[in-house]
Amino acid sequence: MTVGSVVTRVWGIARRQAIYIVALISMVLWGGLRFLPPIVHDRYILSSLLSMICAQGMKPFTARTESNAIPWSQITQCGGMPSSHAAVAAALATSLGLDYGWISPLFQIAAVLGGIVIYDAITLRRVVGEHTRVLKERLQGVATDSYLWEDGVGHTPLEASVGLLLGILCAVLVVRV
Repeated sequence: MTVGSVVTRVWGIARRQAIYIVALISMVLWGGLRFLPPIVHDRYILSSLLSMICAQGMKPFTARTESNAIPWSQITQCGGMPSSHAAVAAALATSLGLDYGWISPLFQIAAVLGGIVIYDAITLRRVVGEHTRVLKERLQGVATDSYLWEDGVGHTPLEASVGLLLGILCAVLVVRV
């Protein structure tokens, strides 16, 4: 593989990322500002967003690295401590439970679907991450696109538990404070 083809491939990836960022910013500026006031006053969405932002913001500080540098790229990555999937699911279920009661159908639906999301993050996505790691090791030097695969997409039970607690805390803060 020549240097020119590597540069072309990296430029293509960067160009696609820039297009996605510009599209997202333009969608928010064009239509998102109209919908911002209802979202800010919706405690269920707000608690879920807060828990996701807190969980993703904590990931660079809890990531294991060989150097002492903070891996800021972990903010946008799947997997790691704490689980933002578990945090969002727990925040939504907790905020619905606090408002409508713990035996309401809304809380029960949110709790069951949140349990499925957390179970999936611990089992299936973790296995996919392990398989990707093994494939990367086996195909090292053979497949040139293997650097695009993420191998840390799943969560350990500890990561999911911390995300669950973070989601509950965020929901209590948004709904009760």
